[in-house]
Amino acid sequence: MIQEAAPNAARAPEPAGSPTALTGAYRPDIDGLRAIAVLAVVVFHAGFHGLLGGFIGVDVFFVISGYLIGGQVFREAVAGEFRFSRFYARRVRRILPALYVLLTILFGLGALLLTPLELRELGKEAFAAVFGASNLLFFTAGGYFDPASDHLPLLMSWSLGVEEQFYIVFPILVLLCLRIRPRLFMPILILGTVVSFAGSIALTHLNPKAAFYLLPTRAWELGLGAILALSERRANTWTIPRPIADLAAIAAVAALVAAMALYQPTYAFPGWYVLIPTVATAILIAAPGSLFNRQVLSWSPFVFVGKISYSWYLWHWPLFFLNRILAPDGKGLPPIALLVLSLVPAVASWRWVEQPFRRRVLGEKAVLVRYGAVAVLIALPALLFFLTDGWPGRFSPAVRQMSRTVSEARADRCLAPYGAVSPQDPATCLPAFAGPRVLVLGDSHGSAIAPGFKALAAREGFGFGQITKSSCPPLWGFAREEPGRTGHLAQCQAFQREAFAYVERHPEIEVVVLAGYWPSDMSLTDDRGATVPLADALDATVARLTAAGRRVILVDDLPSFRFDPYSRVVGDMIPARAAAQRWFARTPGVFAARGEEIFEDPATPLLRSVANARPGVTFFDTKARLCGQEGCRYGAPDTLYYFDFQHLTATGAGAATEGFSLRTPPAALERIERR
Repeated sequence: MIQEAAPNAARAPEPAGSPTALTGAYRPDIDGLRAIAVLAVVVFHAGFHGLLGGFIGVDVFFVISGYLIGGQVFREAVAGEFRFSRFYARRVRRILPALYVLLTILFGLGALLLTPLELRELGKEAFAAVFGASNLLFFTAGGYFDPASDHLPLLMSWSLGVEEQFYIVFPILVLLCLRIRPRLFMPILILGTVVSFAGSIALTHLNPKAAFYLLPTRAWELGLGAILALSERRANTWTIPRPIADLAAIAAVAALVAAMALYQPTYAFPGWYVLIPTVATAILIAAPGSLFNRQVLSWSPFVFVGKISYSWYLWHWPLFFLNRILAPDGKGLPPIALLVLSLVPAVASWRWVEQPFRRRVLGEKAVLVRYGAVAVLIALPALLFFLTDGWPGRFSPAVRQMSRTVSEARADRCLAPYGAVSPQDPATCLPAFAGPRVLVLGDSHGSAIAPGFKALAAREGFGFGQITKSSCPPLWGFAREEPGRTGHLAQCQAFQREAFAYVERHPEIEVVVLAGYWPSDMSLTDDRGATVPLADALDATVARLTAAGRRVILVDDLPSFRFDPYSRVVGDMIPARAAAQRWFARTPGVFAARGEEIFEDPATPLLRSVANARPGVTFFDTKARLCGQEGCRYGAPDTLYYFDFQHLTATGAGAATEGFSLRTPPAALERIERR
């Protein structure tokens, strides 16, 4: 992203950082506008309070790019000078050198510092970035156990994908329209922009992820810039009166600042909210003669930041990512230090990568062939990192084993994914057994602790079964909405009907284990659409099971952490990473957490109360089993209890269920759990 257009490919290479529109004249105020955009994004990502809407900086870049690139393509097409090879050679020289250098350096750092899972993720994202498909990757990714967004090393590259795809589509549309009916090009462009915007509004509510990442719902922002560029061509003899331009520019800047300060990441975005920053950007571009544009946006420090904005945008997020993983307890560099530190590679990249490669004169075909070859060379190690699961052979056998443990835990065949409405693989997950059986019902937390109960069942002569589904609590007819997952509520309720019908059909199931994520503020919906509190839903479920003659074990939720235990335990075993963590004042070799490192939730008394209110129900106190005076355990030397911040490994499940008996009478169990 953050692109700029050359005035005319027939001319000598333009000075680095010189944005041009249809006229070919350099406008320093557009570089100044880029500075505002990149500062908003970087300050937001650095974690400064008071600028939670800084993410709109990307939308500012989209409008600028549409204005510059759209104007350039149209100007050359009208003059009969447009060639795809020349256009893409310019884009390649502008975009790829800095990106390739960044990826190469990250590969080296990743081999030294990243865990196998982290390096695998870097390889996957780098491969997509090389081929301009990052937005498609992040749209299709997001599996239940995928890393959180702030642990995606190349998340910033999604906007590059949007723009690179725009560069493929837009020139083709321009040439087709100019060949078939030139006078209709502007109406068609306006219509396409309106349709894209309407689609963005609709999908923001129906499928927010698609609206955010995909070109069809972002194209209107670039289209708005292109419309502005073409409008200037049609009205090149008319300029906005100075007083009106001054007032419009001030209003636009005020709107941008208000959006940056007042917008929240929780807003339904892009949606209607994106209108303010995009229209404000268009106004500033359309008012080059305003006092603000001439005196503020054209001020040399702003112009300089605008010139390095592409490299700064590229470098800031990976550095912030490294800061997070090297100091997972929040004791990393403060926001202001991150801001300043990220400027160093940005300036170096602009000075010694961007400028030399843009000024280098090569034939168009030579440029495309050479950069294509380099793309393959960079994509190969990225692909290998992904296919080898993060190159675990770099490390000790203990680290390799832990990586295998995590991969196996995340691939539980008995955990139904989003969209499923019936239990998975009955032959494996619900095997027949000539005797009493234990059945675990739950969500992903139930899936994580199931190996512990499976081992107990085998030791005590029970058959074992598991029916679990992601984000679907083990309740009889009560489910919850899942943000961004359209239809999940109905799918979960259908799954629950199948699960509990299975229990009713099989009287040999003597013990039902209910294990899940139980936040005390969980909002549940019953079959009639009414809202039901967690306590009532649990009580109704337990009552139906006990009335059907089943013993119930109600499992308290696991201790959850504000860090990733896998990254911490494995990171302690990576020499370079352990040294960096000591620099951040964290002591390696600690396997328990306490205080602010643990998410506190008051649901435990609620679950205990529900269990104690009915005979035949046992409360399984997971926290009491995993926590002690030293804190809550998430591992041991060379051993991992959690594979992320809230899910147990099979070893952790064994530690949590150690000493428990499925055959102990309920009253005795309750006395044990209360100790």
